[in-house]
Amino acid sequence: MFKRPRLSAQTFPVNAGIAGFLLFYAASCSGPQEPAEQGEPAAQEEDAVSETTDTAAINMLPAVWSTRQLDSPVASIGVAGGAGSTFAVAYDDGSVQIFDFDGERITETTGEGTRALAEGRYAMLAGTPVTIFPGIDAEGSLKVWIYGGGVAAPIQYDLQGDQVGPAAGICAAPPADDADSTHRIAYWTEAEPDTLYNGAIRESGGELVFEVEDEQTASGPITACVISADEATAFSAPVDAAASLRRLGRETLILSEGNGRLKLAVGDSEPATFDIREGITVEVPSMFTSLAATGDARGGGYPGGVIIVGGTVSGDDHRVVMIDPSRITMSPIEVPTATE
Repeated sequence: MFKRPRLSAQTFPVNAGIAGFLLFYAASCSGPQEPAEQGEPAAQEEDAVSETTDTAAINMLPAVWSTRQLDSPVASIGVAGGAGSTFAVAYDDGSVQIFDFDGERITETTGEGTRALAEGRYAMLAGTPVTIFPGIDAEGSLKVWIYGGGVAAPIQYDLQGDQVGPAAGICAAPPADDADSTHRIAYWTEAEPDTLYNGAIRESGGELVFEVEDEQTASGPITACVISADEATAFSAPVDAAASLRRLGRETLILSEGNGRLKLAVGDSEPATFDIREGITVEVPSMFTSLAATGDARGGGYPGGVIIVGGTVSGDDHRVVMIDPSRITMSPIEVPTATE
């Protein structure tokens, strides 16, 4: 089992800032943390079904891996690609746990009262390398969950700055320019479900500060959003989740409409609907409770990136499933014919 860290103090000095926060938790964890026991077999076998060229297979994406059975339903997923390649799962009970791209748990769960998570990233905070996941707590406050830098489990940290009201949903993405900010966040509120607030997280005065930079009004209640090149896009029903997969300068929009299928669109193209094909031992939920994606998964073997969904396979069998989007993300880009 996971070894719980023994803390030398029970409270954190609230005025110490982000540097003191990281130093406190790094110093208070006594001894190295052990990963999960490996007594069980691997989570799932990789999908070994060969690709076919029939019409049915054209509109399918293969589910290639999954976690083991989880202890609680999956409420939300935040993924971090690149150097911080991991994903964070928020369970229905409000706890959070970090996984690698082999579907293995690499931390214990935390009981922080989490409602939702969004796309994270690897970053240097106060000179410490960490992975951060923005999210919303049970009261609707914007937070970040920090993992790494000696922290044995994801730790919730307050974002400074004004918030217009309790958040109902959130999306995030790395900034277009790392020199400008640490991360980007967009959110909508319970009181104004048709208004999307888009802004940036920056380090200022030793704290993490979120500043709203623009807002937009949607045609109806917002159900999901994505951020691309610092611009936020809102979606309404029937879309219930959205993600953006960035790979080698090419961006793929991924949408879920609550029917166990995914819609994918590259650039400005119209979204195409894809069924998800189960693997030999990889079962897929009939409905997705969460959706995330990255084009830079450094682990697990996903050259074209990976789409991650959560849901219930059957009964109390809750899982996170990895889907291979390579047939879309690695397909040749059409080049217009030269004209005079």
